[in-house]
Amino acid sequence: MVEVNKSEVDTMKCAYGKLYLLENTLRSYIIRKMELVYGPNWFHLAPRLVLKRGAKKDFDKLNLHELERHYLQSYPEAFKFLPPLFLQSLHTIYPLRNKIAHSHFLSPPEVEKLLTSAELIIKYIEKKMNSC
Repeated sequence: MVEVNKSEVDTMKCAYGKLYLLENTLRSYIIRKMELVYGPNWFHLAPRLVLKRGAKKDFDKLNLHELERHYLQSYPEAFKFLPPLFLQSLHTIYPLRNKIAHSHFLSPPEVEKLLTSAELIIKYIEKKMNSC
């Protein structure tokens, strides 16, 4: 039997909470930007205009890395001014997200990396969404 102490559980609750906030903040940002560029029917219209096909996967079911691949990378008109640090921070988070998703404990440096990277992305998004 594996022993889990309360401190580890609290650490992982904090890490999951930050990841949850990040993914859903990013979803909201993507929706806002896509609506601004492609209009209210962006989910159906944008893939046909830009990718010459229909949407492949339901937006709400996309994981963090898929949000980047399917939207941030695929629609440069909507996301052309993302700073390199934004994407670098996302890439820093991916392996940490996988550890959280598979219930593997994050070390204190990993938690710090997650919190710092997520906070950078969230602050960027909040600033951009407040200026729209």
